[in-house]
Amino acid sequence: MQHETNEINVTTSESTPLTIQLENPMKAFKKLYLILILLGAIAFAAMGGAVGSLFGVVIGWAAAYLSMQFIAGIKLFKLNYKDHLLPNPITDEQLYQNLSTSFSHPDIKVEKGAFGVRFVYKSTTAHRIKIDHKNKTYSIVSKLTVKKRIFNRHNPGVTEYTTTYAVTPILLKAVEEASKAVSESGDA
Repeated sequence: MQHETNEINVTTSESTPLTIQLENPMKAFKKLYLILILLGAIAFAAMGGAVGSLFGVVIGWAAAYLSMQFIAGIKLFKLNYKDHLLPNPITDEQLYQNLSTSFSHPDIKVEKGAFGVRFVYKSTTAHRIKIDHKNKTYSIVSKLTVKKRIFNRHNPGVTEYTTTYAVTPILLKAVEEASKAVSESGDA
């Protein structure tokens, strides 16, 4: 039996491989999930016996599920709208040209979207680079692809946050290196 690893290696043109651990950042909330299910079972068992206990498990599970989606939504919002400092000024066209030639990763595709550069991770999430030229910052706005939103109905918030959490460091590094490469080619 072969052991499966959860590491991604990213190699860009001028750097050493970047290794990112793919782990579930919501793992810390698993105890909350179990506690809410248990509390529901205990509370309803006191009122209705065995049937009440089963009803309590269902109510506890629903409360836990909704609370996990809410927590993931807040964390995703904070991650999506965080402004990152752009080391050197770069346009969307320059960013796309540089990344399309120098960025290589088997799971991430670089596309030129209507509103800037898009990264698509395993046909699961689309990450758009939003550059603010006035403040010299950029942000990475992520969301599930339409296909995943339609066909993956279980835990969409947690799924979106987990993949965004795993991919964001790779994208930050790629944008930073592209910005440096464009400024160096402009200086030469």
